[in-house]
Amino acid sequence: MTQTFYNILHQVSKSHVIDNGDLHAANSLILNSVIEGLKIKRAGIWLLSEDRQAMECRLLIDQANQPEETPQLFRQDYPRYFAALDQDRAIVAHDAHSDESTSEFSASYLTPLGISAMLDAPIHHRGEMTGIICCEHQGPTRVWTDDEVAFVSALADLYGRALSAEQRNNYAKQLQQSNELLEEKVKERTQWLENALRNLTHTQAKLIESEKLASVGRMVSGLAHEINTPLGIAVTSATHCESELRRVQKLYTQGDLAEDDFKQFLMSLTEGIALVSHNLNRAANLVHNFKLTGAIQTSSEEEEFELNNCLDIIIKSLQPLLKQHTLNCHYASDEAIRLSSYPGAIAQIITNLVTNSIHHGFAGMEKGSINIHVAAQQGQVHLSYSDNGCGVAPEIQDKIFEPFFTTARKTGGSGLGLSIVYNLVTQKLRGKINIESQLGLGATFIIIFPMSAADGPI
Repeated sequence: MTQTFYNILHQVSKSHVIDNGDLHAANSLILNSVIEGLKIKRAGIWLLSEDRQAMECRLLIDQANQPEETPQLFRQDYPRYFAALDQDRAIVAHDAHSDESTSEFSASYLTPLGISAMLDAPIHHRGEMTGIICCEHQGPTRVWTDDEVAFVSALADLYGRALSAEQRNNYAKQLQQSNELLEEKVKERTQWLENALRNLTHTQAKLIESEKLASVGRMVSGLAHEINTPLGIAVTSATHCESELRRVQKLYTQGDLAEDDFKQFLMSLTEGIALVSHNLNRAANLVHNFKLTGAIQTSSEEEEFELNNCLDIIIKSLQPLLKQHTLNCHYASDEAIRLSSYPGAIAQIITNLVTNSIHHGFAGMEKGSINIHVAAQQGQVHLSYSDNGCGVAPEIQDKIFEPFFTTARKTGGSGLGLSIVYNLVTQKLRGKINIESQLGLGATFIIIFPMSAADGPI
């Protein structure tokens, strides 16, 4: 190969145009290099269709005339030429009018344009022939040399490199577009999830508040029932005292009041007033305890308080709910346990656990028993809540803290009671809760939380 060909190939090979993905610029560079090296005026780049039944000119340079349209060739019109292309070798037609591969173009193409010789070098991309560089000599018959064939073939290989660069660029653009689309979808989905989370949080807050109100409602209902009993006794006793007073007044007015009648009246009045006083005090204590528990229940702020007093008040307020059942609280030490935490959360936890025992554990039982054991160890409160109810089946123990999971849906269970307990223990008190239970042997909830909520989760 001549030095001129080497120089041209070297310049084209190191040009950034070949590898920057701009195929149109690469086409122009390669065809102008072909025209310069072969000293011809007409050259083109043709690419095969996917089915190899046609070939389209991607760029045609004619220094004598400006092509008016992009030509196409079809296999059905030039079968011998396409058969030669199928050989995947260069077509070297020194006399294009008589060469078997190119003679089909003589009348319609070669003669009108004055083309006497053709040199077509195959373009390979990824191991397959995808087109040709077509070199057309106008004028007297020309014999193509081996160096010229090798020169054009080398340029055809460089065109294959330019095709790969364009493909890489297209892949990169597609990848960028895909990434942008993915980022947009991620943003949309993130926004949707954030909205859903906000709605869920709002709904959860409303449900928790609803459950709190429901538990307060149950306590109010139980309290009303408990208050009615001493008030009923007090009213009955007061009525009896009024009746006795009218009877004695009548005897006195008629002058028939005997000393024995008066003594009997005084005794009856004393017993009646004592009964009224006792039952009114009992009702007042119930209301007082309920007010204290209500203050604890509605407290949402972190406070310093004694856990022992807090639990005693909570347990007293729950007595109307317990009725025939018993609830006892045991402390590991006589010393008061001082906390910096949330008494409202503790009240809600105990209330929900007691409600759960009454409605689920003690269902069908005449008398149930609840025991709470409390101890302080190494800056942590260990609270064990146990009942002797029906227990929890092993297969559902992992689900009982899930929202809306309940085994009493038909009887109006919401499935939120123990879920609220779990959230209050883990989020508000920054602790943890576990259940230990066997069917028929009751259930034990073990709750551990820091004595100071500021200490963080366990």
